[in-house]
Amino acid sequence: MSSSPLLEADVDALNDPTFDASGLAAKDALEHTADVIYHEPVEGYGSIEQGSSVEEGEVARQTEEQSQSHPELTHRQVIVIISSLYIGSFLSALDTTVVTTLLSTIASDINAVSKMSWIATSYLLSCSAFQPLYGKVSDIFGRKPLLVFSNVMFALGCLISGYNHNLVGLSIGRFITGIGGGGLTSLSVITTSDLVPLRKRGVYQGFGNIAFGLGASTGGIWGALFQRYLGWEWAFYSQVPISLFCMAMLLKNFHLPPGAAGLGFEGSKREKLKHVDFTGAFLLVTTLLSFMILVSFTGHELRAGSLTFWLLILCMVVCCSLFVYVELYVAEHPVIPVHLLTFRTVLASSLVNWFMSMAVFTYLFYVPVFWSSVSGLSPTQIGLRTISNFVGVSMGSYLSGLYMKRTGKYLYFSIISNLVTILGILMLYLNGRDTPYWFQYVELFIPGAGYAAILTVTLLALIASVSLKDQAATTSIQYAFRATGSTIGVSISSFIFQRSLVRSLESLYDVDQDEYTRDQIARIITKAANSSSYILQAPKIFKELIRDSYDISSHSALLFSVATVVLAWVSGLFMQEHHLHTTVDRR
Repeated sequence: MSSSPLLEADVDALNDPTFDASGLAAKDALEHTADVIYHEPVEGYGSIEQGSSVEEGEVARQTEEQSQSHPELTHRQVIVIISSLYIGSFLSALDTTVVTTLLSTIASDINAVSKMSWIATSYLLSCSAFQPLYGKVSDIFGRKPLLVFSNVMFALGCLISGYNHNLVGLSIGRFITGIGGGGLTSLSVITTSDLVPLRKRGVYQGFGNIAFGLGASTGGIWGALFQRYLGWEWAFYSQVPISLFCMAMLLKNFHLPPGAAGLGFEGSKREKLKHVDFTGAFLLVTTLLSFMILVSFTGHELRAGSLTFWLLILCMVVCCSLFVYVELYVAEHPVIPVHLLTFRTVLASSLVNWFMSMAVFTYLFYVPVFWSSVSGLSPTQIGLRTISNFVGVSMGSYLSGLYMKRTGKYLYFSIISNLVTILGILMLYLNGRDTPYWFQYVELFIPGAGYAAILTVTLLALIASVSLKDQAATTSIQYAFRATGSTIGVSISSFIFQRSLVRSLESLYDVDQDEYTRDQIARIITKAANSSSYILQAPKIFKELIRDSYDISSHSALLFSVATVVLAWVSGLFMQEHHLHTTVDRR
């Protein structure tokens, strides 16, 4: 079977890393506490079971004592720190679109066109594998050291990427950049949750999403300008001072009050190292790396059924099993609190993210493929049509934050948000060549807004359903589900698309004509399967059939998107309403 037929131009025009960031987060509120249902209370969590009674004076006294022992930062201090975090989010998004824009140029320059997937995938591998570690490790060492580490790794990776003009060196640079990029995105969410009460969390995250979307939107232009005037190396070098500036801002301004979440464990570095679950971390990274390599390269770089293929599966299964055992029965401080997946809301919200990421990444790839191959749109025209997605993501996250800030509720809102996303993706599936011209500019708005809202709600529900001490590590669970979900979604939808395309293109053999032999038609099918741009050069007698084949195949992939978003909605029905606190320490 041929390699993926996705056009570089399509991916570049579409790539909206607004969704690559696990950085959409939560909001909060609690007014109307009498109506809130509390399930599975956790010791130290801070919730009060419905029906219990506490003297108002005692509650006020306890609140005053805790506010004195755990003073919160001033509004100005919070704004300065969070602005530094959002610079990191902006940079992470910028880097993603810079690379996708220059991918073919870089690969051609270093004579590695056939292996250029390694350049992009090496970042994805490390980002997805290491991202879940930041939650628990930052619980031990504190958020600040890990944020500094993330910026250092990101800057170092960019330096290595710009310096190396060979595939191995460049892939290593991208791998190191991914380690830093994973920290920039995950720690921005975790640290914001440390600083901002759940009640206000969604509003702040709305601004964070705008910063991330701005980076995603400008990355293509950024990379193109540097490539044109200074060379593609400087597209990497130019990100180094931004990362160092972000690090300097954090070093100067990130000072938390005594007793605040995010300061880490007490003791020396040697004592803190004793709390790190190195065995669990190694097994988790190995499991995720094996999984990512399997789903990213099988069918292209890796032949299904080969010895390497089965060894990777064996490694993944063994390491995953050992990881679960170590986290449940051995580790004193598990890097991922696996036992929390027995909590209904934690598991349900994670599954929502898993299926929703599959659905969204599928349509983000294959709607532009349809626009390019079937509708004949240029990369610029496709890019303009994807703006509505960014607008929807920004508004969905921010407005859902405002809603929950005022109502203190999220359960029914999450069900509605899921239904909105289903409606939006179903409309994408039903649209065809006769879609009104004006509607093409707004059709990504609805699924984008619904997706952003549900990510915000599910992270809020997850955070609210566990104790404060598990907040960061549990957030990492959702990152793991998002990362694997997006990868699975792209891989499965790509498989569906290619199988459907090859099968549909075989109809060219049935055309009633005497001009082309069967061997010549086979070569035409191969060219058409490898690149949708071949439609413009294809023989006139076959042109419409090739276009129809891309139409059918794109919609086959989008049908998978519809199926997975429905599964996300079903998973969301099992979430529960939890108490949303108005103070950072949940008192």
